[in-house]
Amino acid sequence: MSTTAVITGAGRGIGRALARHLADVGHQVVVTDIDGDAAERVAAEIGCGAVGFAQDVRDIASHRMIAEEAATRGTLKVWVNNAGVLFAGDAWKQSDEEIATILEVNVRGVMAGSAAAVAQMGAGGGAILNVASISALTPVPGLALYAATKAAVLSYTTSLQGDLAHAGMPIRARALCPDVVGTQMVTSHATDPGAAMLFSGPKPLDEDAVARAGMALIDSRQLFRVLPRWRGVLVRGVDVAPSIGLPMLRVMRKLGDRRQARA
Repeated sequence: MSTTAVITGAGRGIGRALARHLADVGHQVVVTDIDGDAAERVAAEIGCGAVGFAQDVRDIASHRMIAEEAATRGTLKVWVNNAGVLFAGDAWKQSDEEIATILEVNVRGVMAGSAAAVAQMGAGGGAILNVASISALTPVPGLALYAATKAAVLSYTTSLQGDLAHAGMPIRARALCPDVVGTQMVTSHATDPGAAMLFSGPKPLDEDAVARAGMALIDSRQLFRVLPRWRGVLVRGVDVAPSIGLPMLRVMRKLGDRRQARA
């Protein structure tokens, strides 16, 4: 019987790249995105039975409907919670709508998607990949809301794996934590003063390289992976001693300011 894979937020960026890789290894992919037209375009590009649907991941019931749709096309084996949003600026200046949206998309969407995937996969097993961020591991001035939601995703994923193991369910829960990726979500903030930290480090990662790392993690025994690994070592050092690390981050933020000004 054929197998299916669901990827949320796959109308572009990392999600689109993951959808292509999952199709390449034989899954019939179900592409979802809040932009239904974009989801359908990606599905058409992939071919091989891929389908695209409009989905607002804030709608908890929509995840169950997508899981049921995927099951009509084959055995659901992979679910990728990739959809996410990013707002930049001082934490106390975020609007009510921005606070609600980032929590509902980045956290509730991941939890609802994971729950729907587990319910559909059941004893048949499978894998859930949650796209978090390196910001889950360290303070990120200017991106406090985003970092907090990604820390929640990482914590939820590792705890979910504990629950699955306790229940004896053969489902793997994994979290991918990439550094800055050159996606539209990032480039759209090129002139946003609050997003300076996004432009303070090395060249942004290529979305396809991140997707390949995600594919490897799906089948790995590792619970989460930071990409690149050397950046993970660096940011964990900041997290262990934030009183020392925060002054260094202020310097990096100023570097990001200068790079934005030159762009």
